[in-house]
Amino acid sequence: MENDRDSPSKGKNFDLMYDRGTIKVIICACCIIILAVVFTGGISYVITHNAMVDKLKNRDMLYIVQSMSEKIDGRIERAQETSLLLADDPTVLAWVESGGRDEAAGEIVKTKITDIGKNYDYVKAFVASTVTNQYWEDNKVVKPLSKTSYTDKWFYKALKSGKKIELNIDYDSIHNETFIFFNTLVGDVRQPVAVAGVALSLGDIAKEFGSYKFGEHSNLWLVDKQGKIHLADDLEYNGRLAGDFLPAEVMQQILGDMDNATARPKVLEYQDSQGRIMDLAYQSTATTDWKLVFQIPRSESIAILSSVKINAIIASVITLLLMVVIFYFISYKIANPFKRALRLAEQMEKQVKLRTHELAEKNQSIMDSIDYAKRLQEAILPTETEWAALCHEYFVLWRPRDVVGGDFYWIRKLDAGGCLIVVGDCTGHGVPGALMTMTVNSILNHIIDNCFESAGQMLAELNCRVKKTLHREDENQVSDDGLDIAICYIEGTRLEFAGARIPLYIKRGGQVHVLKGDNRSIGYRRSKTDREVCCHFWNLEAGDCLYLTTDGYIDQNGGNRDFPMGRKAFMECIAGQIQGAPFIKQRESLEGMLDDYKGSQPQRDDITVIGITF
Repeated sequence: MENDRDSPSKGKNFDLMYDRGTIKVIICACCIIILAVVFTGGISYVITHNAMVDKLKNRDMLYIVQSMSEKIDGRIERAQETSLLLADDPTVLAWVESGGRDEAAGEIVKTKITDIGKNYDYVKAFVASTVTNQYWEDNKVVKPLSKTSYTDKWFYKALKSGKKIELNIDYDSIHNETFIFFNTLVGDVRQPVAVAGVALSLGDIAKEFGSYKFGEHSNLWLVDKQGKIHLADDLEYNGRLAGDFLPAEVMQQILGDMDNATARPKVLEYQDSQGRIMDLAYQSTATTDWKLVFQIPRSESIAILSSVKINAIIASVITLLLMVVIFYFISYKIANPFKRALRLAEQMEKQVKLRTHELAEKNQSIMDSIDYAKRLQEAILPTETEWAALCHEYFVLWRPRDVVGGDFYWIRKLDAGGCLIVVGDCTGHGVPGALMTMTVNSILNHIIDNCFESAGQMLAELNCRVKKTLHREDENQVSDDGLDIAICYIEGTRLEFAGARIPLYIKRGGQVHVLKGDNRSIGYRRSKTDREVCCHFWNLEAGDCLYLTTDGYIDQNGGNRDFPMGRKAFMECIAGQIQGAPFIKQRESLEGMLDDYKGSQPQRDDITVIGITF
C-alpha cells in the first residue's frame, strides 16, 4: 500500500520536473532566438546603414549633381550654337556692313531676331552694330550704344576680347533670376563689325532643382568662383554667398577646385554648427566655371532606418511570443515575396542584357556603315601611283576630325599636257561633310572631262554647278552648304592659281610667298553665279615648293593660352624648320608641331596639308 501511495506522488514530481524542464528549454530557446534576432538585426542595421550612406554618396548625390550639370550644359551649349548661327549668318553680316541700308537683308535679320526671341526658350535675341552703334532687339532699335554708358560696357568689352563668343552672367536681384548673355562677334574676330547673340534665363532649371532634391532641409545650389549662389531650389538663397551656410574649410575645398573644369564629381561630409553630420556633393559644369553643390543632413537621407529599428523590435517580440510555428509562418510569408522579387529581378536582368545586346548590334551596324563610308571616301583620293606620275616629290597630311570628314584633295594629269591640284574644305564634319566631298569630286571630274579651260574658269564653273546640284536657288532650303577650295593648274613652268578662302604658299629659297584667293567661299546660297574670279600666275623655278592647307591646321587651338596656331606659325615652319628636308620628313615635322601645340585639346576641324615640288 505504501508503494501505491508513493507512486502518485512520484508521478506528480515527475510531471512537475518535466514541465519545468520544458519551460527552461522554451525559455532557453526564446533567449537564443531573441539573441539571434537582436544580433542579426544589429548586423543588418549596420550593413543597411553603411549601404545607404554608400549609396547616398556614390550614387544618389552624384546622380543629382551630374543630371543637373548635364541639363545646364545642354541648355548653354544649345544657346551657344544658336548665337553662333546668328552671328555667322551671311545675311546678318551683309546687313551690318551696309550700315542698315540693305533693307531686304534687314527685314530678314529683324524677323530672325524676333523669331528666336519668341519661338524658342530664350529671353531675347539681339544684334549690336559697330557701324551704326545701334542695339537691335524684337524687330526694333532698343537704344543707341555709347562708350560712356555703364550698361553698354559689355559691348565694347566683347569687341576687344578677340574671342568668338563670351558668356556674360547677370543676376537680376529684382526678379530674383539669373540670365546668361551669349555675346558672339560678327565677322573677323580681330575687327568685328557687330556683336550678336541670345539671352537665356535659368529660371526653368531652378524649378527642376526642386524635383531632384530630397529631404526637407537639403539644398541644391549653382555657385560661381566667388561663392555666390546664382541658382537655387529655394529662391531666398539666390544672390547670397554659400559661405554663409557652409564651413570655411568646405568652401575652401569647393572654390579651390573651380579651375579644374574637367574634375569628376566629389562627395564629402562635415559637421554643421548644430553638430549634425552633413553630406555634400559638387560637380563642375562643362560650359561654365560654375559648380553645382548639393547638401543634405545625414539624418534625413537615412531616415528610413528608424522604421527598420521598429520592425526589428516588433519581429523580436512576435518571435518570442509565437515561437517556432509563427516564426516559420512569418519566414515563409517573407521568403515567398522575396522569391518573387528575385524572379522579377532575374527577368529584368535578362531584359537589360537583351536590350544591351540590341544596342551593341545597332552601334556596331552604325560603325560598320561609317567605316565603309571611310573606305569609299579614301577610294576617291589620289593614289601614290597618281602622285608619282604628277610630281617629283610630295607629302599629304590628311586627318579628318571624325572617321570621315569634309576635307579632300584631288589631282589630275591632263592628256593635253599640264596637271591640276585641288584642295577643298566642304561644309560640315563626319558623314555630312564626306557626302559633300563625294559630290564635289564628281563635279570636278565632269568639268575636266567636258569643259575645262583654266583654273579660274574651273572655279567659276564649280561654283555654279554646286549651287545647282544642291538647289541653292530654292528659297525653301533650310541648310546652306558650300566649300573653300584652292585650284592649281601647272603647265611646264607656268602656274595658274584660283582659290576661295584657301591660299597657296610658295617657298623659294628661304622666303615664303603667298598667293591669296577670293575671300568668299563658293556654292553657298549667297554666292553669286556670275562672280568674277581672281587668278594669280607664277613662273616656277627649280626647287620651288608648293603648300596648300585647309583652315583646320591653322585654326587648331592649343598652346599655353589655348589660341589658334595661326598662319604665321605655319609659314615660319615652312620657311625655317622644314626647309631643305625631304618631303616625308616635312610631313612628320608639320604633324609633330601640330600635336605638340594641340596637346590635350581635341581636334577642332578636319585637317589637310599638301606639299609638292616638281
